[in-house]
Amino acid sequence: MAAPGVKLFGGYAYAKSGKVATDGLTTRSINNLVARLGEQVDVKGLSPHDLRHYWATTAINKGTDVKSLQQAGGWNSPYMPLRYAEESEIANEGVKL
Repeated sequence: MAAPGVKLFGGYAYAKSGKVATDGLTTRSINNLVARLGEQVDVKGLSPHDLRHYWATTAINKGTDVKSLQQAGGWNSPYMPLRYAEESEIANEGVKL
């Protein structure tokens, strides 16, 4: 675990310009980093939101209850976790394993 104040990604290159930043990650740089990492494994257009969606969907599919997912995901209401649960039910409708 890093000490408080230590920048875990404090010397990364911007995706397009290649300029090295030393001020930590911004929202844009995180988006670019995730997209670049996705391209390295042949997943075009990967975004942090895709990762969050995958995380929440997997948690629901493995039996995480909505309240626990809400707390872990930092949502103020159960609306979003319930959407992931509903989408999972619809996606698996008729599937026999």
